[in-house]
Amino acid sequence: QFTPADNQFIYDSVTEGTHVVDVATHRHGCCVLQRCIDYASPEQKMQIVKEIIRNSLQLVQDPFGNYVVQYVLDLPVDNLSWKFVEALSTHFVELSMQKFSSNVVEKLMQAGDPRAVSMIVGEITEFTDIATLLQDPFANYVVQTALSCADPAQRQLLVDAINPHLTMLRNTPYGKRIQGKITKESEGR
Repeated sequence: QFTPADNQFIYDSVTEGTHVVDVATHRHGCCVLQRCIDYASPEQKMQIVKEIIRNSLQLVQDPFGNYVVQYVLDLPVDNLSWKFVEALSTHFVELSMQKFSSNVVEKLMQAGDPRAVSMIVGEITEFTDIATLLQDPFANYVVQTALSCADPAQRQLLVDAINPHLTMLRNTPYGKRIQGKITKESEGR
């Protein structure tokens, strides 16, 4: 068994330059990075987490890197989801329409930080072409999650933005789910 001091060279190497991106976006490297986090001292863990946050925009869009970000989001660290939200702010609409990053956007809203939900819902409702999000194979799930996670005022903003498009969405599989979520949750209140 090595001590954290014996392992420090690993953490220094991984967090140097763009190495965290190189490791996290590799098929096997993403698993190695997760194990490094598991066995890290608190200081080493934060050393890696800071680099992952700093590179989060690139990582969330990657088939392997997004899993590293999601893994880190499960760590019991105060304000962690908010730090990712700050790093990804102004990109939530584009990230919602991508296969890998849309899962991270949903997880950020589900993490329970009301500031995170508010920022993400704000970007969605301010997007001028919300109909595109409602029909997108990935973003529609982000919208559904937003409807579930938003506080009543934010949820109403979403519903108001969605309502003009409901007739157009009526015959689409995504639209039916969104319409059902609006109806079901409205009746449950």
